[in-house]
Amino acid sequence: MARNATSLQLVQDATMERLAAATLSKVGVLVPPWVILGAEAAAGAISHAMWGQAPAVTWAAVGCTLGSTALTALTWAITHQRRLIGRLHATATTAAASAWFTTATITGLHPPVVSGALFFGGATLALSWNIRTVIRHTNGDSEHEGGDPLGSLFARAREQAGLKGTKVRATEVTEHKVKGQMQLPPGEKTADDAIKAADRIESGMQLPPGSVIVARDDDRADRAHITVSDPRAIRQPIAWPGPSHPGGSIDKPLRIGLYQDGDDVEYRFVGHHLQIMGRTGSGKSIGGAWNIIGEIITRRDAAVFSIDISKDDQTMGPLREGLHRFETGKAGAVELIRAMHEAIPQRTKWLADHGYSDWEPGCGLTYWYLHIEEIAKLVNEIGGEDEERLGEILKEMRSAGGSVILSLQRADYTQIPTLFRSQMAKMCFGLSDPDDVKYGVSARQRKADVVPHEWEDHYPGMAYLDARSIRATHYAMPLRTYTWGRNSGEARAAMVAHAAAHPARSKQVDDFTAALARPTGPAPAGQGGQGPADGAIPAPGLGPAGGGGHEVRDEREEFAADFAELLADAAQLVIATQHASPAMLQRKLRIAWTDCLRLLEALQRKDIIGPPAPGGDARPVLVAADDRNAARLIEHLRTTGDVVTAALAASDDPDPALSAGPDDAVPQPTPEQADALRVDGPMVKLDPAQARQLVYAWLRHRHQTGNPTFTATDDELTAVRHQTGNGRGWIYKVLSDLTDRGVLTATKSGATRAYTITDLSPLDHDDAERTAA
Repeated sequence: MARNATSLQLVQDATMERLAAATLSKVGVLVPPWVILGAEAAAGAISHAMWGQAPAVTWAAVGCTLGSTALTALTWAITHQRRLIGRLHATATTAAASAWFTTATITGLHPPVVSGALFFGGATLALSWNIRTVIRHTNGDSEHEGGDPLGSLFARAREQAGLKGTKVRATEVTEHKVKGQMQLPPGEKTADDAIKAADRIESGMQLPPGSVIVARDDDRADRAHITVSDPRAIRQPIAWPGPSHPGGSIDKPLRIGLYQDGDDVEYRFVGHHLQIMGRTGSGKSIGGAWNIIGEIITRRDAAVFSIDISKDDQTMGPLREGLHRFETGKAGAVELIRAMHEAIPQRTKWLADHGYSDWEPGCGLTYWYLHIEEIAKLVNEIGGEDEERLGEILKEMRSAGGSVILSLQRADYTQIPTLFRSQMAKMCFGLSDPDDVKYGVSARQRKADVVPHEWEDHYPGMAYLDARSIRATHYAMPLRTYTWGRNSGEARAAMVAHAAAHPARSKQVDDFTAALARPTGPAPAGQGGQGPADGAIPAPGLGPAGGGGHEVRDEREEFAADFAELLADAAQLVIATQHASPAMLQRKLRIAWTDCLRLLEALQRKDIIGPPAPGGDARPVLVAADDRNAARLIEHLRTTGDVVTAALAASDDPDPALSAGPDDAVPQPTPEQADALRVDGPMVKLDPAQARQLVYAWLRHRHQTGNPTFTATDDELTAVRHQTGNGRGWIYKVLSDLTDRGVLTATKSGATRAYTITDLSPLDHDDAERTAA
């Protein structure tokens, strides 16, 4: 890497300049006594020539005597703060010089006694002052120099920096940095004082801005670490050197960049979460996501699940083959969050059952990374319950062997919940506003006055990193992440090749990871733990094709059930608030604008709201807040949903090339469409307990047949549901509850969720309790 100057050269050059200046100053302080001696001799000769003859000499003698007495007394008075020897030396010098001047004025310089006093006495006084000067400077230099360039350089700057009494000695000298230990005056200064004075230290040392990094010494409050390095060293792109530990454990540090002092950024990313923040163009996606995840995918015991509903393949697309799952749509992202949320308690239980308090290398579980690019958009799109699930993932995932990586441009409360930000270690790239710094850096980085807002667009890829494994000397030091090519095309090609060299499908993973994984590319024959060609786990009993048309039907049924839940929530909101608008639903339910419009259309079909007024979005609410039938109406919506929405979900998208006019014949619906439009169930529903007992009886019968696997749209189960009088949403709730209780195990392949009967004992326990009651 090209460098303008090494840190050692910076220190040496600055020190040599200071030493040269010091040498000149030392020589210069020896000259004044001799200059004064010569000036006194000249002044005595001139004074004798002008006033050395009678009668003027009498008055000159009187004047010189009075002046000598006054000067001697003044010298004694103004040197009262000096030590006694210094006070006597200064006063005696003044008295001797003024007495000789008086004598020279009267007699001139010719008498031997006068000239001898000047030669021997004056020279003695001048040398005495030279000796004092030399001793004083030698003692002062011995405090800080002693051949130490850093100590010598700092000694000249400490008073200007407000650190009088502080000493520095070098502890490590390399080509790229000079490290030292700073000893502060005990009881007077602390490391925080030195940290805040770093810019003044640079000024006093005459070094480039950003050269000095001061950090606390965790063992002593009166000490600090000081590092001098060349900030210009990382202002040019640094080529990616390749993976640091390919095939190794994720417990080994990731090498993701280079610090200003030339040290590798070695980041052990296990047991905590990371927030990556930076403005557009700061390099946070390439520098953060590519370098961190590019290292993670090379480790044998790690899996990355990535979500980016904002930029699709633009950022994470080149890494796709190395990811165990990559979701670019809301539905897939929500499904991944729910599945991961459900799996975390199972993983923690597995660890406990196998004698582990936390994840450890070799424990048998693959370490998980959930990466969410542009998290702010995802939070805005998903519903409140899924946002809560994501928050619970952040709180619980570390115990289950996993970490979360969140990337965004500004981590304030309007973008993500404060709870999310509080869980994060911080990696901050360039910012445009100094007010944003507090959202992107840690508390101790703020105390160190880090300045990511000063990089602007000049140095993309530069960042600060503060996390559990970062050394105390480096949390406030700028770093530069690696670049993958000279331009975006070359970089993407390099990342695609890197991901292909470390494909997710080639890793042995645990069953929990295999259940969530959807790695890209065909799985090699005989590869354990990965399942079919697309990396998904086949649903038992569905055959090699996963059910064909039955899979599509199951997806549509599940969509209709989910929409029924959302429709009931929307109805409850508009009735309670007596306000119906897409903006209100989007704000309360945290869903997309198009989904809000779809809900309002469904509520209008149900006569809960009216049509919007011309030129506005708000609609009148037709059901009063105190209506006694409101609760029954909401529950009816929750169980039956909206048949029109179900029909739309059951129909494939039309061919855009086809069109129809008002006079064209309307074709009859297909049997499948007619079934979707039909309202299920009798007019009267069974009691909830009786309805569940019918399902339980069917489960026991199904288990006895030796075919324990089924789907929610199984014909036999659908017939049972019709007998209960409940809708599709109800059966999904029952199956979900039974899955949580361990009666069923749910697996998913593509859009199909299959359930397998695994343990009927909880149902027997319910029967026993009901009988006892």
